[in-house]
Amino acid sequence: MKYLVYILTLLSLLSCTKTELGPQCEDCPKEPITTTNFTDVLIVNEGNYTNGNASLSFYKSETQEVYNNVYSNANSGLPLGDVAQSALQIGDKLYVVVNNSSKIAVLDANNFETIQTISGFNSPRYILPINNQKAYVSDLYANAISILDLNTSTISGTIPTNGWTEKMLLHNDTAYVCNYNNSKILIINTATNTIVGDIATGKGVNSITLDKNNKIWVLCNGGINEEIPSIVQFNPTNRVIEKTILFTDITHSPSNLTFNDVKDEFVFINQDVFKMSINDNSLPSTPFITRTTGSLFYGLGISPINNEIYIADAKDYVQKGDVYRYSYSGSLIHQFEAGIIPSDFLFFNQ
Repeated sequence: MKYLVYILTLLSLLSCTKTELGPQCEDCPKEPITTTNFTDVLIVNEGNYTNGNASLSFYKSETQEVYNNVYSNANSGLPLGDVAQSALQIGDKLYVVVNNSSKIAVLDANNFETIQTISGFNSPRYILPINNQKAYVSDLYANAISILDLNTSTISGTIPTNGWTEKMLLHNDTAYVCNYNNSKILIINTATNTIVGDIATGKGVNSITLDKNNKIWVLCNGGINEEIPSIVQFNPTNRVIEKTILFTDITHSPSNLTFNDVKDEFVFINQDVFKMSINDNSLPSTPFITRTTGSLFYGLGISPINNEIYIADAKDYVQKGDVYRYSYSGSLIHQFEAGIIPSDFLFFNQ
């Protein structure tokens, strides 16, 4: 009997071994997470709409260890909420935006335990820190940007907008906000919290970032087959559009424009992943990373410490998705299973 128990125990342990390029064993025993460092990655898993099964996955890139459901595990099994949209680290806190639950969960950045929950939003999307005291929160339905008091973790005011606001960028004390359904970038004076202008782009503006020359780039998906998608570069000093690169097909829907660490090249998703230089005036003809049959590239991030590229594969939006980790040259380093609909990556900054 003891010998049989020994054999069964040994087989159980062997079944939890990890493969280099395969999904990690979720049932393998792991020590609780008590600290994080700058080589770690947090994956935000949206979960299914209205099912309340959003989750967070934690990845230690140095050892290729994967921890799924870290929020629930750190908070006595409580669910994170309905549709986790994005996450941001400010100091020793994580701010996780949970869109359909109309809240932001504030967590300890080292162990994912809940510090508090900020409510009062409509359908929050992304957070933009303005200074040590305040941040902006974009919103899908509120027709306003919420002003978040970081000291009290409360909403201290709003900035009225017209329609859906999406990703945001802070440059020289001015905030630039994607006004998705109105085909423009809103320009906000952060000292007065007022909109002072806008820049017309294309329909479905969904990504915004800054290059090494302090030029701002935005990606427009063209809406639902309404117009040709485009990549737009503009100069924030004189607010002049200096470059517009058009896609070739109205049915394309590009997203996730993301720069490398030196900000001279960027990648984006258009079914596959493409890479471009800021000096290019036309789109690349071939993908940089090609998806396989059954894959659905949905999220994208670049590590600020080594330029490794992380791609979220949402598959069919129902089952658990995968994450692919690539070198900047395009070689697959690791593949692992995350939660349902992985979409956003946070690279820790300790």
